[in-house]
Amino acid sequence: MAVDVSKLIITEVAQITAFNNAGELEFIMDEVQDGSIQNTQEKSDITGRNGRKIASLKKNKAVTVTATNGVLVGGALAAQTGTEVEQGTFKVRITDVMTVKDNTCKTSKTAVGVTGAEIGAIYVKNANGSLGAKMEQDTDAAEGKFKYDPDTQEITVSGIADGTELVAFYDVEVEAARISNDSEKYSKVLKLYIDVVLQDSCDVEYAGQVIIQRADVSGEFELSFGGENFAHAFSAESLVGGCTGSTNLWDLVVYGVN
Repeated sequence: MAVDVSKLIITEVAQITAFNNAGELEFIMDEVQDGSIQNTQEKSDITGRNGRKIASLKKNKAVTVTATNGVLVGGALAAQTGTEVEQGTFKVRITDVMTVKDNTCKTSKTAVGVTGAEIGAIYVKNANGSLGAKMEQDTDAAEGKFKYDPDTQEITVSGIADGTELVAFYDVEVEAARISNDSEKYSKVLKLYIDVVLQDSCDVEYAGQVIIQRADVSGEFELSFGGENFAHAFSAESLVGGCTGSTNLWDLVVYGVN
């Protein structure tokens, strides 16, 4: 049965999915706050007698997809940077505040690094919250020096009053996912599917899918945070040709939900 597309409203973007040339899923964006598909073309007027416009020359169609997602999507970030999501053991730096008792205190985690310099330096925390005197790691505790045992996570100091807070900055190993923005790698070209919900003037719902065979993901993006909402911005340009040989910049498929 034919689907009537004469009066449709796009009410929701359900999700955006992206796949590589091997058909493997790269990412899913399913918290899309807003999005658009911008279509442009160049037009040059052809004029005749007395400057009358008698025709126009049209060329250079272009399509740009933009979307803002409400959560960070690691796979999309990897597509924007041209890298992969790596799983493994990585180092991160933490801030640790410890309280001295009997000239000792313990780090909350095991510091890693060069043997004998796992932490390097610690600082006495002043009453106003600022950092004061600096102590350097050594083999023995002395004035201005501290000793650290990574096996027990114990710090030993000398001449520091009980209740004094010390602040350390050091690396720890964590099981984590890592995405890198490598200066020698660039954003990916992927196959993009944009699933939308549509409704006609009689309140009948339809499902729709915009298919972009070759979406050149933009490496220019912004991760905005600190306000009311986090936003992961995404954009891509449609390319023609490639392995498909298609000249279509996109296809919109509308079908019944039942």
